[in-house]
Amino acid sequence: MKPIPYRTFILLACVFLIIIVPFCFFGEAVDAWTTRLLKHADAYPLQTGSLLTLLLAVDILIPVPSSLVSTACGMTLGFLGGTCASFTGMTLSAAAGLLLGRYAAPAAQRLIGQNERAWLRSFHNRHGVWLLLALRPVPVLAEASVVFSGLARQPLPQALAVTALGNAAVSAAYAAVGVWGRLSDSFLPAFGASMLLSGVLLAVSRLKRKAASPPHHPAA
Repeated sequence: MKPIPYRTFILLACVFLIIIVPFCFFGEAVDAWTTRLLKHADAYPLQTGSLLTLLLAVDILIPVPSSLVSTACGMTLGFLGGTCASFTGMTLSAAAGLLLGRYAAPAAQRLIGQNERAWLRSFHNRHGVWLLLALRPVPVLAEASVVFSGLARQPLPQALAVTALGNAAVSAAYAAVGVWGRLSDSFLPAFGASMLLSGVLLAVSRLKRKAASPPHHPAA
C-alpha cells in the first residue's frame, strides 16, 4: 500500500483536529449538561429521549459523549425506543458529516491538488465503504470517516446506506446494555460491546474485500 501523500495527510489531520479540539474546550460542559438531563429521565422520558436524539444528531458539530448518550437512550426509552432514538440521531449526524465533506470537497481539492485528490478517491473506492461500516462504533473516527467519505465524493445513497447499517447495529448494542442496568454500570459494557462490534464488522469487511479480489495466479 502506498503511503499517504503529505498534503492529504495534512488534510486528514485537520479533519481530526476539527473534531477533537471542541472536546478539549467544551467536552466537560456538555458531559455535565448531559448528566443533569439524565437526572430527569424517569419523570420526563419522552422529552429526555427527544433531547438525547437531538444531541446525537449534532454530534458532528459539538463534542457529544455519543457512547454515553446512546446508552442513556436505552435506559430512558427501553430497547426498541432507545434503538430508534439512537439510530435516528446517529444517522442524522452521519448525513450532516457527509454533506459537510461534500461541501468542502472543492476547497480540499485546491489544497491537495489533482493528483492527490485522485489518490484519495482511489483509496476510498477500495476501502471507504468498509471503513465507514467498521468505524461506526468508534468515537471521533466515526465522525471523521463520514467527513472523509464526503471529501472523496462517495455516492451519497451508498454512503447513507452503509452508515445506516452500522448505526442500526451500534444503536441496538448500546440500547440493550442501557436497558440492562444503571448508567454507571452500563457504560463500560456498552463501550466494550461497541468495540467488539467494530472488530466483527472490520473482519467481515476484510473477508468481503478478499472474496471480491481476483485470484492471484503465479507466473509460470
